[in-house]
Amino acid sequence: MKRTILITVLLLTAALAALAQNISLAQIDASGLLPRQLIRVYVSVSDSRGEPLENLGAEDFSVFESPDGKNYTPIDELASFTARAGSREGINFLLLIDNSGSMYDTLAGVPTENEALRRITVAKQAVRSFLGSMSASKDTAGLVSYNTLYISHTPPLSDNKQIAGFLDDIRRPRTEEAYTELYAGLSQAVREFDGIRGRRAIVILSDGENYPYALHSGQPHPVFGDKIFAYTEPIRLCQEEGISVYAINFGAEKDKNLEAIAMETGGAVFDAANQQELAGVYSAIRRRVAGEYLLAYRATMSPADKKYVRVRVQASGADLSAVRFYFASSVFGPPLPGGLTPLLAVPFVAALLLVWLLTLLRFEKRKGPANLEVLSTQVGHAATRILPLKGAQTVIGGSPRADLTIVGNAAIKEQHATIGFDDKKHRYTLVGSGNVTVNNQTVKTKILEAGDVLNVEGATIVFDDGEV
Repeated sequence: MKRTILITVLLLTAALAALAQNISLAQIDASGLLPRQLIRVYVSVSDSRGEPLENLGAEDFSVFESPDGKNYTPIDELASFTARAGSREGINFLLLIDNSGSMYDTLAGVPTENEALRRITVAKQAVRSFLGSMSASKDTAGLVSYNTLYISHTPPLSDNKQIAGFLDDIRRPRTEEAYTELYAGLSQAVREFDGIRGRRAIVILSDGENYPYALHSGQPHPVFGDKIFAYTEPIRLCQEEGISVYAINFGAEKDKNLEAIAMETGGAVFDAANQQELAGVYSAIRRRVAGEYLLAYRATMSPADKKYVRVRVQASGADLSAVRFYFASSVFGPPLPGGLTPLLAVPFVAALLLVWLLTLLRFEKRKGPANLEVLSTQVGHAATRILPLKGAQTVIGGSPRADLTIVGNAAIKEQHATIGFDDKKHRYTLVGSGNVTVNNQTVKTKILEAGDVLNVEGATIVFDDGEV
């Protein structure tokens, strides 16, 4: 009798474990709201081990939308349903690596001069393994290191070997650079996805707590001044842009707000204590995002600045649901106190008329190529004030052979920075071999946009793409 009861209990425990599933709305893409009234929701459904649940169909999902988070309207029909959306469409990752002073200790937190034993070495090896798991044809990844400063080594690229090469640019920080601007780094990372659509995810590795420079050094931050970033700032920015954060704790100290950042942006938080666990976490994140379901539906017409989406999954005996909101860029704005009236048609018709009139206007490109304009130099002077970018490659440096020569500044290398032109994609990419900032952010490489302000060792240079 006891044996029968024991077997029953074991079977029941196993069944309950199988049903211990989780659901989260990893990302809501509202970019199709105005042109097509289309909302795309990436849904992660996982088992108790965090592995994606497969073989679910459209009939297992129900979608509801609400303008206030209380009164939900069921969506009668999905516009489309895609299983394993990440594997099919590709994923855009941004990898943030903690490069603070403690990353140069051992895994146990002991200072060491043995490079092989340092946390940063283990982290680089795990990232290389992650890059090797990317789908070469569809996935992209960018690389950022952060400490006191935020250094963008490369925007998201599809060439994993090229990305891995930038890991060697991550160097041990100087004393004043060894602080941990965790919240500031996440806030700045959102901009790396400008112009990138589809599934977007930040993977941030941290070995400790947020440790702001201005707060603990007693000096203004070299970029932010006296500003101290709150943990709610990256949450807000990621929610506005529909970006999820996957956080990895890689040390004995854990930031108390990192889990909230991950969960409130549709991501998850993981712990790793050694090289094997860290590599496993990166791999688990890739599998989790690749295994998501993509649900597309037509949004309801209820006017609101912010709309809530609830997705319910009923399958394998489980009944799960999750809620997340998106910012609705509605032409009608928030609901009026008096409700909808025929007068709302007046501004709508006026807007349509304005759009029609604009289509009758002809826009033409300015004659001439893109150019660089030197506004000022703190040390030395520029041999040329305005330089047209006519060739495939433009060199900025202190050498007379450079295309843009900065004379009299010993800190500028002979080839300090290079701007390459991609004729197929019609874009300019900056690659710095010396200290370069773009819009006050230290970068190693960056795709340039009109109006970007470059600073090359005190020389302020503005990039103009040559178009109106």
